[in-house]
Amino acid sequence: MRARGCEALVRHGDSRELDWDGRFDAVITSPPYPGLIDYHEQHRYAYELLGLDDRREHEIGAAAAGTSKSALSAYIDGVAGTLRKAAGSLHPGAPVLIVVNDRRDLYPDILARAGLKLHGRLRRHVNRRTGRRAGEYFEDVLVAVPE
Repeated sequence: MRARGCEALVRHGDSRELDWDGRFDAVITSPPYPGLIDYHEQHRYAYELLGLDDRREHEIGAAAAGTSKSALSAYIDGVAGTLRKAAGSLHPGAPVLIVVNDRRDLYPDILARAGLKLHGRLRRHVNRRTGRRAGEYFEDVLVAVPE
C-alpha cells in the first residue's frame, strides 16, 4: 500500500559518512550480525535490479571477516560510528530502535561509543520456519536515546 503524499528516497552509500538532510523522529535499524551472513550475496538480485555498485569491501560485520577479536573490534567501531552519525540527525529525545541478537554482548560498548543510552529492551522469539537451525532463537529490540 502506498501512502499518499509520501515519498521514499534511497541513498546508497556508507552510513557512517552520509550527510542526512533534516531531522528525524526515530531511527529503526537491524545491523548485520558479525560474521554470520553474506548480505551482498544474499541480496545480489537487488544490486543487479537497481544497478547498484557492489561495495562489499565496506560492509560492517561481513561474513568473510569472521568473528576474530579484530573483526569484532572493527564491527563495534563500524556500528557505533553508524549509530553516532544517525543519532546526530534526530530530534531531541527521539529514539533509536535496534533489532539485534547480541549473544556476544557487544551493544553496551556500541551504545556508549555512539553516545546513546539504553532506555529499554524488548525480547522477541523468532519463529524460524526454515528448519535449518535447531533450538530456540531470540532477538532483542533495543530502545536507545541520545545522551
